[in-house]
Amino acid sequence: MNEIRWQAPLCGGDGGNSCLQIGHTPDDTPILRETTHPDELIRTTPQGLRNLIEAAKRGELDHLL
Repeated sequence: MNEIRWQAPLCGGDGGNSCLQIGHTPDDTPILRETTHPDELIRTTPQGLRNLIEAAKRGELDHLL
């Protein structure tokens, strides 16, 4: 999986060391990883990632924080 195009880490302002990265494989499969565990990848679909982002925007995941 060395062909993954990773975006810059998405880090909060909490001073933590763990940041979320989103990338795409050569076949455009979206994947996510934590910078502290770069070998643990979560694969999803474009629609699955879109659903996650939209739910976060609506505040539906706030209870997980």
